Amino acid sequence: MRNGVQALFFALVSLNLVMGSLVLLQTRSSNNWKIQQLPDRSIVRLAVQFKSDVPLFAEICKPKGRGPFPSLVLVHGGFVGPNESTQALCRTWAQAGYLVALPHLRGQGRSQGQIEVCGKEGSDVRQLADGLPQVGGTAQRAYVGISLGACVALSAARNDPQAKGVAFLLGATDFAAMMERLERYGRTEAYNRWQELIGASPQACPACYRQRSPLTWAHEVTAPLLLIAAGNDPIVSPLQYCALAKARETSGRSVRRVALTREGQLWTAPLIKERACLGRFAGLGQLTQDHLVLYPDLEHTTTPAIWQLVNQALAHWLKP
Repeated sequence: MRNGVQALFFALVSLNLVMGSLVLLQTRSSNNWKIQQLPDRSIVRLAVQFKSDVPLFAEICKPKGRGPFPSLVLVHGGFVGPNESTQALCRTWAQAGYLVALPHLRGQGRSQGQIEVCGKEGSDVRQLADGLPQVGGTAQRAYVGISLGACVALSAARNDPQAKGVAFLLGATDFAAMMERLERYGRTEAYNRWQELIGASPQACPACYRQRSPLTWAHEVTAPLLLIAAGNDPIVSPLQYCALAKARETSGRSVRRVALTREGQLWTAPLIKERACLGRFAGLGQLTQDHLVLYPDLEHTTTPAIWQLVNQALAHWLKP
């Protein structure tokens, strides 16, 4: 009987030690980051809480193993946080060998604060990127941003010596021009939503729109850009992308202009209306230079061919 009690005692002690170890594995703090490991069989998933002027949250997807793994920051679009598509990208890129940080932008998802429309979000994302080595990522990184997240990703890369490239997908480069387009096409609900978030109309506060617009500060990004524009986008005109390309050229960058079909083949028809701003175009070049890639027949959406191009850019930017 006594031996049985002793055996039970030691079994309970061992169980407590094991459970304690699991808790330590699942939740730990590092440099003011609270890191929790989430259950997953195929990759390592982490929930990260960190703080700027407000409490912020991010998801990390990375391969199993020691690393370090090439760091990639994926910035979602919209106003409600990451969706199923961006979370699927997080997993897919982790399975491809990247450490992927998926921030919940302030005021969205599990992050606190207010949406600022490419205001403080850029510095929030930069802070997250700077901390990725502590969870197994490289200091050098690439940024990928979608829609509103495109502006935030580009803002995070401003004066960032560790940024190796930025993929800017379907985002506004001039918010005042975007508002004019929404108004012209009768998209009243969207217009009012953006005005509410920014806090004033373009007429009442031109500076509120100018300071958020990449046209104003894109010259501060030294990394190469992959600009993805849609010719039939009801929100962002191709003219905005052409203006950004000219701004980059004015700052000394070389910009290669490309037109592709939604399947990724070279566009052969004439470019008409706003799309004609692209001018002469060719196929893809070396991704060490800026690329403006226009999909003339595309709406505000992505295609498998676009993601294949982004993957190509990432492999080039983040190669060892």
